[in-house]
Amino acid sequence: MKRSVFVFVLSVLLLLLCVPAVNILTAKDKSEIKLTDKSFLYNMDFVSRWTAELLYPFGISTSPDQVIIGKDNWLYLGDMYSKTLTEDRRSATEADQIIGRQVGEATERWAAYLASKGVALFRIMIGPNKGSIYPEHMPTWAVPVEHNPTRALLQNVGPGRFVDLRSALLAAKQTHAEALYFKTDTHWNELGASLGFQAFAKEVAKTAPELRWPSEGVYEVTQINPRQGGDLARFLRLTDSLADTQPVTNVSNMPVKTVVIDYNASEVMYEGGNLKLEESKKPLLVKTTGALNDKKVLWLRDSFGTAMSPLMAATFSEVLQIHWIPATKPDGDFKRLVEKFKPDYVFFTVVERDARSLWADEWMETKTQATPAPAVTESKINTALVATNGKGRFIPTSNASPLSTNHLKVGASMTDYEVIGDDAFVEFSFTPTTVQEKAKYLNIEFSCADGSASAPVQLYWMEEGMTYYDEAHSAWVTVPKGKTSLALDKIENWPINKDIRRLRVDIDPVDKCSRFKLESPSFGIQN
Repeated sequence: MKRSVFVFVLSVLLLLLCVPAVNILTAKDKSEIKLTDKSFLYNMDFVSRWTAELLYPFGISTSPDQVIIGKDNWLYLGDMYSKTLTEDRRSATEADQIIGRQVGEATERWAAYLASKGVALFRIMIGPNKGSIYPEHMPTWAVPVEHNPTRALLQNVGPGRFVDLRSALLAAKQTHAEALYFKTDTHWNELGASLGFQAFAKEVAKTAPELRWPSEGVYEVTQINPRQGGDLARFLRLTDSLADTQPVTNVSNMPVKTVVIDYNASEVMYEGGNLKLEESKKPLLVKTTGALNDKKVLWLRDSFGTAMSPLMAATFSEVLQIHWIPATKPDGDFKRLVEKFKPDYVFFTVVERDARSLWADEWMETKTQATPAPAVTESKINTALVATNGKGRFIPTSNASPLSTNHLKVGASMTDYEVIGDDAFVEFSFTPTTVQEKAKYLNIEFSCADGSASAPVQLYWMEEGMTYYDEAHSAWVTVPKGKTSLALDKIENWPINKDIRRLRVDIDPVDKCSRFKLESPSFGIQN
């Protein structure tokens, strides 16, 4: 026995000695070697990297929530970001149609405001998801369906305001030997962004024919450069192992000079050529000498605007750009920038997976009412409220136990949570099932740390025989503070008299209720 313990301890010590040796030997250059830094010496990233390299040839991702492995060395975004896979693979529901109409109505309200401020043109371009343009390289199970939520959005927002680039890029894919998206990155490359900009220009020209746009030759590929793996490869820690290519167009040869200015601080950050600018949460003003049009553009964009930014700068003399998400929040800079900068045009560039969340702070309350499940609270109807056993009004027939959490930090009480990501939920399992089928109400006890009177949540349920959650088995409800009974027959799509094995409560904080308390729910009846 003692010998076994000795061998085990010795093995552990030898392993600990090997870790620094591996990190020293595998360092890319001498400057990375820090012999006095424990975080360098005992960094275990190489284990993850070796594991990923071992499993990659079999199509197994070591981080499937972030990236899935497709065919021919193509990588695709997982569900961690805006539930991209789930949303693209499911057919649109009536709730999606409602969301589309709400986004469209909010967009038209903003269009009216912008027109009142002298803005001549307002357009929103949708940068397609990678899977929308290259589904053939995806695993068969991950291929997007045709009538998905994006289709529902664009069918309901009204004609003209949104510029859907999917058709243009699908057509361009057939005529270009070069890929329009990186294999190992979520984004389009310089060619894809250029052709997207060209398609956008053609749509804008229908309303503003006086504008000048880059010539056809600007969009031609001049060379193809090798590059390291992109963000998807980085999620797998395989940036050095997975190579990619970058088509280069003539946009870099356009004879323009730019100045990049921190708009709030009025400080020059760069002077020189026409750079690709990463997205920024603070407004950056790009002034261009030699631009095709002496016009001012307010450009609200995301990371899909990076490869497109040199074209926007070459086309317009002043482009004020900022990330659209923080700018369009209630306390964001959108209105301030419109009124101070006084743009001629306002353009948005939004990736497809985030398009349905445009103006979310404005229509979220309506969204939560789209599939109403009337909450019965003690302050309104005492006889129908969830109550303690001592009061006898609610009799639980099936109690839940916490099963898992996502994008949540769990407090010491195990019922306190803090949102730390954009896909926060708590999953519960129920038992027993024999009496659950007779339940008439779902009991939820919920409260926000900031004192909010209510919060929107999306309930997902899994029936007997189901192996994953989907939108068809979900509903949005507004949950008030305190103990609440939700009448099951009022929840849209709820399977009455069916065994519910699991329930998932998705939290959408919308700038409030980022910390909350959620007790384990229960099914029951009223006495």
